[in-house]
Amino acid sequence: MKKKRKKIKKFVNNVKDKIYSQRFLENNRKNNKDFTRKRKLTFSKLILFMLNSIKKSLQKELTEFFLNFSNEKNITNSAFCQSRMKLSHTAFIELNDNIIEEFYTDNIFDLWKGFRLLAIDGSRLQLPFSLEIIEDFGFAKNNSSTLVPMAQASSCFDVLNNMIINSEIDRYEISEYNLALKHLEKCKFEKDLLIYDRGYSSIWFMFCHILKKKDFIIRMQRNSIMEVQNFFNSDKDSEIIEITELHNKSEKRINNLNLEFKPFKIRLVRVILNNGEVEVLATSLIDEKKYPSKEFKWLYGKRWGIETNYDHLKNHLMIEDFTGLSSLSIMQDFFANMFIANMQQIFISEAQNELKEQKKDTEYEYKINKNLSFGFMKDRFVKILFDKDVDRSIKNLKELFKINPSPVRKGRSFPRVYHKTRKKFYMKKKRAV
Repeated sequence: MKKKRKKIKKFVNNVKDKIYSQRFLENNRKNNKDFTRKRKLTFSKLILFMLNSIKKSLQKELTEFFLNFSNEKNITNSAFCQSRMKLSHTAFIELNDNIIEEFYTDNIFDLWKGFRLLAIDGSRLQLPFSLEIIEDFGFAKNNSSTLVPMAQASSCFDVLNNMIINSEIDRYEISEYNLALKHLEKCKFEKDLLIYDRGYSSIWFMFCHILKKKDFIIRMQRNSIMEVQNFFNSDKDSEIIEITELHNKSEKRINNLNLEFKPFKIRLVRVILNNGEVEVLATSLIDEKKYPSKEFKWLYGKRWGIETNYDHLKNHLMIEDFTGLSSLSIMQDFFANMFIANMQQIFISEAQNELKEQKKDTEYEYKINKNLSFGFMKDRFVKILFDKDVDRSIKNLKELFKINPSPVRKGRSFPRVYHKTRKKFYMKKKRAV
């Protein structure tokens, strides 16, 4: 049977059923007695409120939410903070896992030669200041030796479909390799091709992919193993090499993972970037006829999608704008934002197809403005989950998404911008408008 692209309504109903299910409640409360009494802020309303992109002052958000979506009287900031302590952050992980499973089951989505193209990369997040957060996540020191609470985040991102497969947040000093190994456990598709920058170029890490039968492309460092250094200095476009032994550090990592090393082959591919710089990629795609060297520049270039996604998360969704001073609130906010980012993309995909049809006779191709579309989701996504006329609400939101689209001018490129200062979100100075 030919697959069809799933409609937004299918995902919305799936999320709605999950939020209101008793099993979901039981799986994601801290204690068996939590959410058993009849309260104004029920389990489902708590989840919905936290999915409503809380960016203004907390009390204003609470007041507006209950005015718009509930017959209950106003809920205080204190009442919300007490209720959220009963909620496990795993609720938002489960919601995200649920729509990811739905997205890749009996649905049309983009692949490359049967592969999902998944980029994995990490990013550090600045956290609000509290002793609990510093103890649980760690800290960095700025130029004045002030302690700055920080966390290490990592995500596995489908660069062709713009979906966040899995996200992790952990202590500031944890290795990105450790988080990447957690992502691998979530890569359940039949054929996944993992794409990494040169920060992940250790040989032991490649061996882990070979064992898990997951293909990879990794940008190599020049000071890597001798075979890679020799390839950098050669004029070859492609070469297959065999790794027969590990250096001390790689051998130690393999032993710590309780794995037994066996020789394996990788392929080195030369790529010349647009600025003339030569890079070498290591890949498990050995077959040079099936996977010609000329395709690897495009493949590695798709990794940029995870960079733009981090930009979207930090500057549009403002994921560092946390709503509490407890470690639990950090985890709740982080994973709630990952879920909302995926739901936004599901709406964008359908609206984008409609926009493409509407703009088929124009000079440029147009794309949905991600910043504006996220702003339009405020209140409206939750309204869809409440509304009996779901089709009408979805249609109205998609029409808003199509406002002021951005023209796609192919062939343009922009240099990476490095910000010297970080934008800070102050807990006691959140916007009231």
